[in-house]
Amino acid sequence: MAFIGNILWFIFGGWLLFIFYTLAAIIFFPIFIPIFRLARYSAWPFGRSVVSQSDLEAYRAATGRDAPTGDLQSALRVTSGLINIVWMFTAGFVLAVMHILCALANLVPAISIIGIPVAIANFIGNLKMVPVALMPLNKVIVPSGLAEDIRVGLARKDLNLN
Repeated sequence: MAFIGNILWFIFGGWLLFIFYTLAAIIFFPIFIPIFRLARYSAWPFGRSVVSQSDLEAYRAATGRDAPTGDLQSALRVTSGLINIVWMFTAGFVLAVMHILCALANLVPAISIIGIPVAIANFIGNLKMVPVALMPLNKVIVPSGLAEDIRVGLARKDLNLN
């Protein structure tokens, strides 16, 4: 189902999002790599999810796979936050609007009864990308199964269920 969803997503606007993300990545060349990852994700989003870097680090710490954190990590997080703010007021706003427009375009398959679930999934998927388009740094793209494990693991840690 993820393959079919990705194909329909790409046809109904994923290619356009990919082009805009790639152009933004070229314009903001110092942060090309994280933005180009989002460009690939915007073209083929089904089967993968976006998780914040802090959630991933908390999950690693909770499961005993602790990643080293230090002064450099803290400095990078602050720098990424500042770059996120600049990004939000430049390319981020444009990309967020593009996601909203693509969400509306992805409602086209709802014309047929068979296309209704796909249209709803594409619509929701595009709306989930709006916050990522606004502030893309400190985000990690992982398989959907791992993203669910991270959410469950953090919830168990918060509720002391381990």
